[in-house]
Amino acid sequence: MKVEVHRDPRDFLRASGEFLSEDPWSSSVVASVAERMAVGAEPGSGEDIFISVEDEGLVVGVAMHTPPHALFLSRMPAVAAEGLAQDLARRGRQLPGVNGAQDSTSAFARAWFQLTGGRSRLVRALRLYRLHALAAPRAAAGHPAAARAPEDIELVSRWLREFHDEATPQAPPLDWSAVARRRLAGGDVQLWWDGGLEVAMACFSRTAAAVSRVGPVYTPPQFRRRGYGAAVTAAAARAALLAGSRDVVLYTDLANPTSNSIYVAIGFRPDHDAQELRFI
Repeated sequence: MKVEVHRDPRDFLRASGEFLSEDPWSSSVVASVAERMAVGAEPGSGEDIFISVEDEGLVVGVAMHTPPHALFLSRMPAVAAEGLAQDLARRGRQLPGVNGAQDSTSAFARAWFQLTGGRSRLVRALRLYRLHALAAPRAAAGHPAAARAPEDIELVSRWLREFHDEATPQAPPLDWSAVARRRLAGGDVQLWWDGGLEVAMACFSRTAAAVSRVGPVYTPPQFRRRGYGAAVTAAAARAALLAGSRDVVLYTDLANPTSNSIYVAIGFRPDHDAQELRFI
């Protein structure tokens, strides 16, 4: 097993292109971040690393660590995840946790604790869904529209922060205004309008390995239970397909059965389970 650590996302994309094409679903987070950094659409830092794990010359898994975030893993054989843990431990890499495909993260965590001590707690149990055939959601009043810059920067920034605080408070907070500006500049934010008001939002990622990832999806509490979440999710998936993505994926929190059922109703089907572990 060979672990290649890349500081330059362009080098990583060249080295891992075949794997990213073969499994663009579990690697979508890694590929999309690498793509954005490679073209300057997202700032990086000198601490960021992108990783390809090889077996007999073939890449069998990928990972990334962009501090202060957790290590993110694609699907990979258990022996590859264990080898990655050994390599990063030897390098003295400090990790707050691990995120990604469930089997990979479990194997990595077991090996990591054998080498470094400690333990983990489950932060979130997740499921990745792939869009098979987009179905019209239950009719919701209103219509979708792409967010406009600069008019919607303040709104999108506020909703990104509110989504973070409600759904992923354990994740590092970001400069939400800067994130909103980047996402609006890329044209990847769909808003749902009803009665002259913006009532819901769904973002989608830049296409990487022919896949776009929808998220976050957010409806403020006062507008929930009216079908806006499903409607704006479908609008974002449609926009991603029109922008050239071959496939669309999204992650759901398994603790929220409502959102899981909504996504199934509009044509998403499970691909694999994932999890986020925090090291303690």
